[in-house]
Amino acid sequence: MDGLYDRMLAPDADLYIYEIQGEVETALSASPSSFLGLWYEDEFSYLFFATPEDDYVNGVASSIGTSSVTRHEMKYRDWQTGLPTPGIAVGRVRFVPADHPSPPAGAILMDPSVVFGDGTHPTTLACLRCLDETVQIKRPRSMLDLGSGTGILSLAAAALGVQRVLAVDKNRLAVSTTRHHVEVNSFDSRIEIREGEARLFIEEAFDLVAANLPFGVLRDLVPGRYTALHKTWIVSGINAGQAQVLKELFSEQGFRCTTEYVDLPWVTFVVTQEKDNRGQP
Repeated sequence: MDGLYDRMLAPDADLYIYEIQGEVETALSASPSSFLGLWYEDEFSYLFFATPEDDYVNGVASSIGTSSVTRHEMKYRDWQTGLPTPGIAVGRVRFVPADHPSPPAGAILMDPSVVFGDGTHPTTLACLRCLDETVQIKRPRSMLDLGSGTGILSLAAAALGVQRVLAVDKNRLAVSTTRHHVEVNSFDSRIEIREGEARLFIEEAFDLVAANLPFGVLRDLVPGRYTALHKTWIVSGINAGQAQVLKELFSEQGFRCTTEYVDLPWVTFVVTQEKDNRGQP
């Protein structure tokens, strides 16, 4: 993954995505310079390249015993919307492209590459809005960012004054992207980055949890015994029916919904504890 940020991808740059059934990370070796990264999800590996690499990818697939390889070709602009040149502002936080000729003071530099989370998706925007409002009201000193993606919520939290942020993602490409953004924005002292599943990191109490995750992950996570260790949750990545299920599960844990934003089909909400139960996991 070291070459991921050797160059930025222009909007009209070619992007080649190879889809292989199975986990190929251990089979990767001496990857070509055009290699951008690997994404593994739902038992499929997705390899991203800036140029066609059929021979290399077919060799990787063969080494894990499969010949099933699908190649997708597109322009980078069709994969990642990308920030507009002036950037975007959500509440008190502004994000600008990493190649901005003259970044405004305090702006966060973003280059998401092929990872989700450039700040333009409705769920990301709603989470950022909820985060800004929650920080102003609750003044959290710590935040757990589950499914960090590019690290955008972690970066915003640090910029808003949260003293300690733990950014977690199970995908190695997302972790490397978050790490890059933390470094270029000089938030190393506030943001810690870990790789792994969300459920492995909720046993430690945080003032705030941001969870922009698939419904299945949230449905399994929320009823757990450690949910009430955390004062406030920002939840997104779900539709209206799924949101209702999750809000009922939170209610059973002593939380109430204080904020909700709807941008169909997406719903984002904030729940906070009726009383502080953090000493009773």
